[in-house]
Amino acid sequence: MSLQAERDCLARDAHARGARDRTMTTAMGPAVVASARAVGFASRARGGSRAVGRCLANRWAPARVHVARTTATTPRAACENGTVDAIVVVAGGIEEDGTLPAWVTPRLDYAARAYADADDDAKPRILLSGSMTPHKPPPMAKGGFNLHESTSMAGYLMEKGIPANSLLKDTASMDTIGNAYYSLCLHAIPRGWARVEVVTSAFHMARTRAAFEWVWGLSPLGALDVRFVSTEDAGIDPSGLRARAEREAQSVAALKDNASRVTTLTEFNEWLFTTHKCYAVSRQHEIGVFDELSEEARKSY
Repeated sequence: MSLQAERDCLARDAHARGARDRTMTTAMGPAVVASARAVGFASRARGGSRAVGRCLANRWAPARVHVARTTATTPRAACENGTVDAIVVVAGGIEEDGTLPAWVTPRLDYAARAYADADDDAKPRILLSGSMTPHKPPPMAKGGFNLHESTSMAGYLMEKGIPANSLLKDTASMDTIGNAYYSLCLHAIPRGWARVEVVTSAFHMARTRAAFEWVWGLSPLGALDVRFVSTEDAGIDPSGLRARAEREAQSVAALKDNASRVTTLTEFNEWLFTTHKCYAVSRQHEIGVFDELSEEARKSY
């Protein structure tokens, strides 16, 4: 069965469960919609454009994110009609020679399959999210410039026949929380995405889900359908996977603690750019200090 056929089949099942599923999603109420229109938010039908006036995150109650979880071997639609606006592929490291680690390529292979299987008039954009990790130096590209992880990911997909104009890059994020923030604020909000798949490896899924549920749940655009797709943990030996699992558990706990205290996009922006190691000026001297991870855990970055 093709990817789209599986999506359509599962979408019909989702429709039958509509009453239950709808309780997971909070749509913008009439007053909120009127306020949004007043400050320049214009809705659009799929295939058109959505103009976003300003991101006034603390003017409205945060959106709630409709989430569902699946695996790349059993793809499911993020919405009832089986189409998505975008597929966000979270970066997962890069080798010294600029090639991609074995656990990253299954993420991209899923996106390529989904893109190829979509109808010509409903091709999703593929957002490749990630610049570098703070846990090791980036490789150098031609001319001595940093080779971003998302650049290498884009090259991989173009070699598989995905058109360049269907690919988008985030070259600002340095970690999972940055993946969530920059994909929302630089792409999802300006482009009016409402239905998105987020793809990462199984070992990284809990943290990715915690980050995206928190950050995308602060969107001022209302209800968002986000489906999380996990791919195989290829190329990581058992000891490395155990070390990474310990690190992931610590990160998830920290994310959930912060999410309980930071509840608007404005507050999140302040928190990210004044306290986070990867983005705060007060902590920029810590970039390049690689003592917070074990050698085993660092192998999977």
